[in-house]
Amino acid sequence: MSEHTPEERTHLHEELLKSDDVRLFTGGGCHVFALALHDRFNYPVHYIPGHGGKGVSHIYCQVAGTPNYAVDVLGFTPEEDRVWKDFGSVCRVTPVISREKLLSLFKQLPEDGGMCGADWFVRPARQRAELWIDRFWDVFSGKRKERIG
Repeated sequence: MSEHTPEERTHLHEELLKSDDVRLFTGGGCHVFALALHDRFNYPVHYIPGHGGKGVSHIYCQVAGTPNYAVDVLGFTPEEDRVWKDFGSVCRVTPVISREKLLSLFKQLPEDGGMCGADWFVRPARQRAELWIDRFWDVFSGKRKERIG
């Protein structure tokens, strides 16, 4: 997002907050959703590096198994499908990051690979993430490992 001015980046994230939950958490708020999942279920957090190794394309949680699952706003998706098919990543192993590392990516304005961490964005996004997780508790808890929508 570094090709945008700070004002443009702010506007983009204000618009994300006006969108539906799936768009919010697939279009720039995935880090907030991953943090909510990690805090609720202690799932390990992974990220898909951006193109050319710059920044982050997507942050999600992983549930190990056969197959490994990527868990994000869309529910449980076989990790290979979510990482390599949905995002077209050339990365064959997605790095795991700690909660502290995830929080270090939260920036007042997203730039240089950081994710929007401004309170005006994170607070309402986190509330929406919690409501989405509650709405689909049986999926996010792992009781039903399936994709939503």
